[in-house]
Amino acid sequence: MSLQAWARALTRCVQMLRTVLAAVLGLLPGWAWACPTCVARAPESAGRSALLVGALLLAPFLLVAVGVWAAVRVARGDAKRSS
Repeated sequence: MSLQAWARALTRCVQMLRTVLAAVLGLLPGWAWACPTCVARAPESAGRSALLVGALLLAPFLLVAVGVWAAVRVARGDAKRSS
């Protein structure tokens, strides 16, 4: 069996699995998707929710900034080398 035949067979299997999974998840009611503790809790305040969303929005930028800082440091030769 050629590599292309294997790729087609794998693609068909993935598509079938995706269809079955979508059908099963579609049969579940919406309340079953949430965990019991999330459903039973009181809603958070608007201020706390805004802080959480802000932190989640800023987290990728912080990670990129740390990566750029590390790359610049290595490029300048400031980073200590471990021996």
